[in-house]
Amino acid sequence: MYMKPSSFPWIGGFFGITSLLMNTVCTAAPQPEKFRECPGTLYRNCVHVGQKYEIGTAVPYHLYVPGNMPKEGGAFYVLTEFNPEDIVEPFEQYIHDEIVPPGLLIIVHPGTLHPTLPGGASRYMRAEELDHNGPEFVNLIADELRPEAEQIAGVTLSRSPDMGMIGGGSSGGMLAWNGVWYRNDVFRRAYLCSPTFSAMRGGEEPMVLVRKTETRPIRMYVTCGTKEPDYFFGNSFYAACNAHIAFEFAKYDAKFENFPGMGHSPYYRDGKVIYRIMEFLWKNWKTDLPVRPLGNQIRIQNLLTEGSVWEECPGPMPAKPTAIKTSVGEYTHDGTRILLKKGDGSISPVAEGLDEISSLALSSDGWRLYVGDSRRRFVFAYAINPDGSLGSQYKLASLHLAHDCRFIGAKDICCSAQDRAFAATELGIQGIVSFGLTDLILPLPQDLPADRVALVDNMLYAASGNRIFRRPVKVTQQKEGEIKPPATPAYGDGGDYSRPHLPQN
Repeated sequence: MYMKPSSFPWIGGFFGITSLLMNTVCTAAPQPEKFRECPGTLYRNCVHVGQKYEIGTAVPYHLYVPGNMPKEGGAFYVLTEFNPEDIVEPFEQYIHDEIVPPGLLIIVHPGTLHPTLPGGASRYMRAEELDHNGPEFVNLIADELRPEAEQIAGVTLSRSPDMGMIGGGSSGGMLAWNGVWYRNDVFRRAYLCSPTFSAMRGGEEPMVLVRKTETRPIRMYVTCGTKEPDYFFGNSFYAACNAHIAFEFAKYDAKFENFPGMGHSPYYRDGKVIYRIMEFLWKNWKTDLPVRPLGNQIRIQNLLTEGSVWEECPGPMPAKPTAIKTSVGEYTHDGTRILLKKGDGSISPVAEGLDEISSLALSSDGWRLYVGDSRRRFVFAYAINPDGSLGSQYKLASLHLAHDCRFIGAKDICCSAQDRAFAATELGIQGIVSFGLTDLILPLPQDLPADRVALVDNMLYAASGNRIFRRPVKVTQQKEGEIKPPATPAYGDGGDYSRPHLPQN
C-alpha cells in the first residue's frame, strides 16, 4: 500500500538525495509493473526532486501508462493524493468507453523538504504546494513532471491545453484551480472536490478575481458535502458554494454537485462518481471542440466589442500628453509632487506626499484629477479648484493584486471620454468606473504584467516591456478640451443582479 510521503522509508536525509537533483528515482519498483488485469503499465513510487521549482523538495508520484497509449498526441491527466488501487482500473474503463482520450496519468503527492543541517527535521510541503494560491507547484508539474513522465513512458503528449486535465480534493482542489488558472496553457479541465477557497494561504482571493477578470477557457466540475468543516480560516461548504456562484456569474462552463449528509471531499476517490465527472469535463473531446467560456460578466460584456481579443502589434506605444491641460493650467508631476503651470509660466506644487507618481489623467467632465502611484494600492483623485489648487486627496478605487506582486499600484493610467479609467498593473489592465469601483480586469496574453496603457479612438493599447498589445473596446478616447458627463456616476449599469439563493415563499 502507498505510504504517506512523510513516512517513505526510502527517502533519506538531504545528504542522501543531493545526487538525485537531476534525476528521477522509481525506488519501490525500479521496473514497470502490470496492474492487476489492466493492459497498461504502472510505475510506482517515483520521486522527483524539484529543480527549477520547489528546489530540493522530494515529490513522490505514480505514473500510469494505459494500454492503448499513443506514441504522440496523448492527453495529460493529473490527480492528487490517490492510490493506484483507487483509480487505475476506473481510468482504463473511462478510456475503453471513450468518454476520455487515452493519455498519461500522474498521481502526485505533496513533497518533503529534508534538512540541510544535522539535527533538523524534515518539512511536509502540502501547505506550500497545494493550499497556496500561486503557480509554483503547477509549474513543477507542467514543466518538470510532464517531460519526465514522457521520457519514462517513451511518448510525446499533446501540447494542446484542451488535452490537459487536473483534479484534486480539499487542498488538492485548490491546486487543481491553480492549474487551470495559472497554467491555462497546459490545463483547461479541472475536478475540484471541496476546494479550499479559504484563507489558508490566499485561497479566499481567487473568487474575487474570477468575478472581475475576463473569463478564461476552463471547464470545471465542483463537488462538496453538506457537512463540510468550518475552520478558523474559512467554511469549506460556503467556499465551494461561493465558487459555484462565482463561476456561474462569470459564465464559466462549470457544473456543481452537492452531496447531502456527506463530509469533506465526498466520494473524491469513487470511480463511479468520477465517471460522470469525466463525462462532463471531456464532453465533445472526439470532435476536437475547444474548451470555451460561455461568455463574460456583464461589465466586461458592456466594455468589449464582439470578438475583441488582445493582438500583438508593432510599436511604438501610442504617445500620451506629458501634461494634463485644463482651463486653469497644466498639471505635471515630479514623482512625489503634482505641479501646476499657469498661463503666466509660473510653476508651483499643488499636492505633495505621494510615493511614486506614475501618471495623471483628467476626468471626462474636467474637474477631477486622477493619479496613479506605483507604490500605493489606490488610484487617487483630487478636485480641481477654480484657482488651480487641488482639493483633498481621496481614494478613487483600490486595485487588485497579482500573486507575489512587486508593484502594488498603477504603473500607468488613462481615462476615456465616458470617464472610465484604465490602470496598467501586474494583473493586466484594471478598469475603474467614475464613482469609484474597480469592476473588471483584462489580463494580457500569458498573464504578462502591464506597464503602460493608452486609448486611441476606440482601441485600447497595453504594453508589457517592449511588447505592445491592442484590442477594440466600446469606450472612446478622451479628446483634449472636450467635456462630457461620466457614463456611470453611480452604481447602476442596467443589469439585474438579483437571484434566488434560499427556498423562496
